[in-house]
Amino acid sequence: MMVTYLLRSPGTGHSIEELFGSIQREIDQQSSLQTTRIQLPYVSRGWWSVFQNLRFVRTISGTVFHITGDVHYAALALPASQTVLTIHDCNALEKNRKRPWRYAVFWLFWYYLPILRAHVVTTVSEKTRQELLRHVGRLAQKVVVVANGYDPVFAYRPARFHKAQPVLLQIGTSPNKNLPRLIAAIADLACTLVIVGPLTAELMRALQQYRIHYRNYVDLNRAEVIQLYESCDIVTFVSTYEGFGMPILEANAIGRAVITSNITPMCTIAAGSALLVDPTDTNAVRQGILRLIQDDVYRQALLEAGLRNAQRYMIAASASQYAALYREIASHLPLSEQVA
Repeated sequence: MMVTYLLRSPGTGHSIEELFGSIQREIDQQSSLQTTRIQLPYVSRGWWSVFQNLRFVRTISGTVFHITGDVHYAALALPASQTVLTIHDCNALEKNRKRPWRYAVFWLFWYYLPILRAHVVTTVSEKTRQELLRHVGRLAQKVVVVANGYDPVFAYRPARFHKAQPVLLQIGTSPNKNLPRLIAAIADLACTLVIVGPLTAELMRALQQYRIHYRNYVDLNRAEVIQLYESCDIVTFVSTYEGFGMPILEANAIGRAVITSNITPMCTIAAGSALLVDPTDTNAVRQGILRLIQDDVYRQALLEAGLRNAQRYMIAASASQYAALYREIASHLPLSEQVA
């Protein structure tokens, strides 16, 4: 039985690819399933690129096809009875609520029709499942939650906290990551902000305006990202919207303090292992960072809670759930298709 992981085009992003790379490696180790991964040839910008991707998808062979995220529309070109679709969030719908035409396009071709067609639909958090129920109604009742797991290469590495000049690590720069408020919150603080992701002209101006001492990195490999986690003191993750919140778990596993948002799913994922703040309140973000810097006892308690929390999200558990879904799908296929 061959499980084919379908990934978005190179240059679109890294997080989904890294997650399912870990899941694929775990499944290869713990089961007899065969796996392969294929990236779509075109970035999904405009109807022509979407059409070209759909033509490409029709040429792929396998027993089970798993659309790992983002390119949900690929389900329209795959055999329905053999397709698993994972939806990470509803960001495309949420941010286009006031743009009816764009909302309608994403609703129909990225959510409603793919969910209708796929045999199994999973999402990474109960929060996203509830959003899907709100957007597509009863159709989303078929959706099952398979929580993400962190890559075991994120292992505990204790380090001395640099209280005089702490290093803050920010993973991601998209609008939902709330970077403008974070930048304003740390104005005049003796710290270094390490930012992973491309910076817009607006963000560059804010960094200069508030005289933030920062370093910026893009297109890092996994080893380089781990090195940044190891060398930081605090991981900042005060997003206004997320489908899950992997940096929380990665920081927990390595043993670094985390400040995150008091909204779902972040507060659920953190489960007492991070300092929670209102992401829309710049002063609350600032006071939270100050507490993590100044309160040694509280910070240590969070680190210990983080190590326990990380144990709840081992990648092996996610891989086992997906493997069970693949086998369930294959069990209903004709024998000739099971060995495709």
